[in-house]
Amino acid sequence: MSTRRFSRALVVNRNLQFLNNDLMVMAKETKKHPKAFIEYMKFIVMHDNFKDMPDAYCNSGDVQWATPSNRSSGKFKDSHRKREIWWQKKAMQLGIEVDEGNAWKNRTAKVNHPTKMKPCVICGKIMDLRYSYANKNLIRRIQNLSYFDKSFTIEYPEHILSLIKRLFEMYGNRIFEDLPALLKTSSIETPLLEPNLETWLDWIGKKYIPAEPSMLSPGAMSNVPDRFDGFHNYNICCRSKADKGRSKENLQSYNTDRRAFEYWVDGDWVAADTLMGLIRNKKFQEEPCLNGHRGPCTADHIGPISLGFSHRPEFQFLCRECNSAKNNRMFLSDVVHLRNAEYIGDTVASWYCKALWDLRKDYVVDEETAHRLGKLLRDNRHTMMTMLNLIVSRGHFTFLSTLLGLSYADYDVYFDNLRIEAHITRFDRLLKKRRVTKYATEQKARRVRVAFQALSDYTDKGKRNALVISSDAVMRKIDNAFEILDQVPPTLYGNSELAFLLSKGNPSEEKLRLAVKLIPGPTDEPKNYIDAKLQIKDAVAIIAKKFSDMWTDDRYIRPSFTDDI
Repeated sequence: MSTRRFSRALVVNRNLQFLNNDLMVMAKETKKHPKAFIEYMKFIVMHDNFKDMPDAYCNSGDVQWATPSNRSSGKFKDSHRKREIWWQKKAMQLGIEVDEGNAWKNRTAKVNHPTKMKPCVICGKIMDLRYSYANKNLIRRIQNLSYFDKSFTIEYPEHILSLIKRLFEMYGNRIFEDLPALLKTSSIETPLLEPNLETWLDWIGKKYIPAEPSMLSPGAMSNVPDRFDGFHNYNICCRSKADKGRSKENLQSYNTDRRAFEYWVDGDWVAADTLMGLIRNKKFQEEPCLNGHRGPCTADHIGPISLGFSHRPEFQFLCRECNSAKNNRMFLSDVVHLRNAEYIGDTVASWYCKALWDLRKDYVVDEETAHRLGKLLRDNRHTMMTMLNLIVSRGHFTFLSTLLGLSYADYDVYFDNLRIEAHITRFDRLLKKRRVTKYATEQKARRVRVAFQALSDYTDKGKRNALVISSDAVMRKIDNAFEILDQVPPTLYGNSELAFLLSKGNPSEEKLRLAVKLIPGPTDEPKNYIDAKLQIKDAVAIIAKKFSDMWTDDRYIRPSFTDDI
């Protein structure tokens, strides 16, 4: 693709991003719903638990069940914000702390719901909103029982109480011997109960389900404030098919995206990966979540790598629910921590987000401005992924490989006095020992292969709700970089070999290991690479300035909720 065609594509892409989505949303909401769902909507709207819900009805008199966040005009453009405030007030009334992330929304929606049951908008099946349905992990445990008979059909989704009853009917009292192991999680110790069906069903209903065990799934996921009742329209019976964002293919692509983000950011990835592995040890799994919730906890990047922050050996502890709810959002506490880390000399922002981070980090003073910075960084990241793909299209594989931090693979790392303080990993020193085995080369080859494959997959994913910034000044800088790089013979530093190998779907690992040995390290880079990086750095700075100038654009700004509470 020529740079001129690329530039025109960016302009078209940007224009498309600002189209209003209201018509699409309205079309989805006016589809014919099952009778059970229509009756459910009427019940919820009239219930005292949802009293004074803002903008409950459309101009037509129909229930305004959905309030999307991307409405940019019209009478109901602020409905999403109003309902967010309503849910915050509701949480306070129920004694639920409005903390960072979405965990408080999940709890508020469940506690506030009058029946804890909801029909699916697709099939009309009424399902329990609590964590009540056997998921694949529990089903796998059951199927691994020595006496499991394949004639026993496990329906999905099936309520845990129904499943236990059927297991008892099929296998009798012997199932009670295995229930403690089947239902056990890292955060829930199952008791030794009498081998009695009613006793077990009573414990599961009163203790196990309310504890939201990882072996079970809820009938529907919460969706505050987008949906009137606080839950997704699709129940789990139909969600993977009806909700394209939850399809198996898209869920897999989220993992692909994460690989692209992780591999193309700065940071000592060997130390970070090693630390993440240590956190999975039982000793650290018992650590409490930052937000005070039950474990087991996971390692959370305080600066999301999906926004361009470095993959470095420092993590905070969040339970799976909080970590999932945080996703790639930025919070005021994150920004404050990252600014303090920079003050003591840490590099927190990668090469492609540092310019924008430096321009706006000190403008973050509350949760709204932190959220705004995160949205800017998200679009900036997509612009940079697009730029990387353009460089790939010009065949400069070795040059790009020097951005992957391959030299970190030359060392094993050890943490002196590793500990947890205030829910964050701490250690006195990072110790390194040079590797003498071939494993370093194997790691480098794998990193190169996966990084380029992930970038290709990210680019192939297609339409995204993302803005790409470009200009003549940006393209001049990129063209300058290409002129400099084109002066390097393609056979030098193994570029031709890398291009050939990485163009194959399954490149030879042995040949790839030979090729990565020719990639120059940080102290051996040729002047052409250094000069080209300076041109790209200038392009990144121009893009950052353009995004920074959009600080108050409607795409990123969101009124503060706390002022209205």
